[in-house]
Amino acid sequence: MYYDQAPERQRTAPSYPSTSPQRPRQPPPAPTPQQQEQQWQVQRRGMLGTILSLPRAALSSGFGMLFGVVGLGAAAIAFLGNRIIPASVMSSIRGALQSLMRGAHDVEPQAAAEAFQRSFTAKYGELQPQWQDCGWQAATSQSHSQFKFLFVYLHAPHHQDTDRFCRETLCNPELVEYVNSTFVCWGGDISYPDAYRLSNSLRVTGYPYCALLAFSGARTQLIAAVEGCAGATRLLGVLQQAVSDHGGHLAVEQADANERDFNRRLREEQDLAYQQSLAEDQERERQRTAKREQQAAAERVAAEAAAKSKAQADAEARRVADRAAMLAARRSANRKALKPEAAAGTPATTALRVRLPDGSNHLHRFSSSAALQEVWDWVGSLEELDAVNFSLASSFPRQVFSGSSLAKSLSELGLAPQAALLVQVDDEE
Repeated sequence: MYYDQAPERQRTAPSYPSTSPQRPRQPPPAPTPQQQEQQWQVQRRGMLGTILSLPRAALSSGFGMLFGVVGLGAAAIAFLGNRIIPASVMSSIRGALQSLMRGAHDVEPQAAAEAFQRSFTAKYGELQPQWQDCGWQAATSQSHSQFKFLFVYLHAPHHQDTDRFCRETLCNPELVEYVNSTFVCWGGDISYPDAYRLSNSLRVTGYPYCALLAFSGARTQLIAAVEGCAGATRLLGVLQQAVSDHGGHLAVEQADANERDFNRRLREEQDLAYQQSLAEDQERERQRTAKREQQAAAERVAAEAAAKSKAQADAEARRVADRAAMLAARRSANRKALKPEAAAGTPATTALRVRLPDGSNHLHRFSSSAALQEVWDWVGSLEELDAVNFSLASSFPRQVFSGSSLAKSLSELGLAPQAALLVQVDDEE
């Protein structure tokens, strides 16, 4: 870790080794009359500004009175401290008091960062490091995610070297190009709480102050630091040397992150492949199950259809057998009951010609006094008639003989001495 100090502010850092040889502390030279006058004017302006701001603070709230008193105390400390305390230490004390004077409420880190950027741009122009508009902790997270160091500048607006350092060093084109291309940059005004807390964490003893931080969160590390009004060449050299010596940490960090990312993506791909394979297996099993169910359903339907068809066939066979048995019984009974046919030329006989549904004609002679029932019995004995229920009808005039007509004689029905009858089947299909 580098800890560099500009020659104007030579002081040993309490926690960090220095890259430059240490020099013995020299007592500060006695100020000239002109310097004393300038210091008195600065102090008088500071006291006057504090006194003028006291009524407004007192009117805003009870806390305003408290901060007004603190302001008077700060002015008194500044008046006495500049005569007995080194200027760089007084700058830190003055920055702390200014941070306290910000008000009763804390300023959000993002708002403080934006305020610093606006102030810096308004005073020094657009050629500057690309400051992040967030708190320094969020900036470390951004730099860590990009595997870069975080370049930190702590701005002490009232320090006597701040203006020259900003104009000649921070706005140097070569330095600006290097830090913007190499680091994530963050700057903060120590009169705001976020930057002031960071200065305490880094144990800053002199301003202007620049540092390189690595990683984020609890792992945040100080890699290099430069205190005092260092020139652009010196600051650039410290930064480049720090990158050369410690950049390997970022490379290792990036390699580890790449390996973790590779392993994560590999696991994700493996999980995806497993899920796809599982889904395909499940789909195949679903299809097989559906096919088995379809086959089972088709077999059930076929079995039911076969059973139904067999039942229908059996029923039809029974019906046909029953019908055939019925017809055979009827024919046998009718033949037994049938009277002998009258001989040709016998007086008072009637010749009846009967046409069956199959188109065959049958002739039989009956006594003219015989009832139509005998004709019906004779027709029912014929093998060619395949009907259980039938009736007899004459074609001209059209007349159907059934029911009560069967008891009447052929003469009464007008069928003597001869007639032709049709057999109508009355069976239901």
